[in-house]
Amino acid sequence: MARLFISVERLESWTAENRVALDGDRMILTELGRAFRIRPAVHFVGVTGNEADPHDLVGLVKDEQQLAAMGADHMANSVIYVDTAYEVQNGFVGEPLPP
Repeated sequence: MARLFISVERLESWTAENRVALDGDRMILTELGRAFRIRPAVHFVGVTGNEADPHDLVGLVKDEQQLAAMGADHMANSVIYVDTAYEVQNGFVGEPLPP
């Protein structure tokens, strides 16, 4: 199973519906019994002002470590990279743990 992006909204919804259990940095899909290690990440959804995407980030998911390595600044629902402001969806990237 590949890694997946889970938005904050979706994780909150799944938690309220008892579809996931959280234990530190582990998320367990209760119906499937599958566990994922999760870490904060963003999904790049667009460039502010509908400008061109000079860095080809729209559609990608980057975790906090990757953003720091890039020298990007993340605040609320935006990321500034070099001189471009991006709109992002906050969430988590989950990597499957062995069964």
